[in-house]
Amino acid sequence: MPSSTTKSIPTESEWPIFISTSAVINVPRDKVWDTLLDFDSYPTWNPYFRASTLLDHTDAPVYGRAIAVGDHVAMKAHLPPTMDDSIKPRAITETVMHVEPGRAVVWGSHAPGWLFGAEHWYVLTEVGEGRTKFEIIKVFSGVGPWIVLVSLRAPIAAAIKAMAQAIKVRCEKS
Repeated sequence: MPSSTTKSIPTESEWPIFISTSAVINVPRDKVWDTLLDFDSYPTWNPYFRASTLLDHTDAPVYGRAIAVGDHVAMKAHLPPTMDDSIKPRAITETVMHVEPGRAVVWGSHAPGWLFGAEHWYVLTEVGEGRTKFEIIKVFSGVGPWIVLVSLRAPIAAAIKAMAQAIKVRCEKS
């Protein structure tokens, strides 16, 4: 599979499992970028990742600096997406694999060989003055995802769609 260290956005033909969604948000790209990386605000708007913490390569919390390749993102994910915190979330920790400030961030994980690979792309593109296309692309490879995604493909698709719509509402409201 292609490596996320390349700067090309994944395409459906390159990956065995490809799930994506997008939303056009009526605010400038930098506002969407800032909202996406404001992990502390996730509990107030994000129905997919109810909590998210940026960690350095030693898993110590990061404060006061930009996200960087090699950082970790510890998340509490709701599948299906919901703002109801009485539902137990799934704990996920991913490694930041690529950052293009203001345009794209990728986090994911890879097991050795053929077992498992996942990359989660968040891509921002200007689509006119003061408007941004926010795209979420989740790609998976290996044997593991085929087993897991039999039951999780639809909830993941619903979760990323809900997140895209929620960030749109959040950005356009504030």
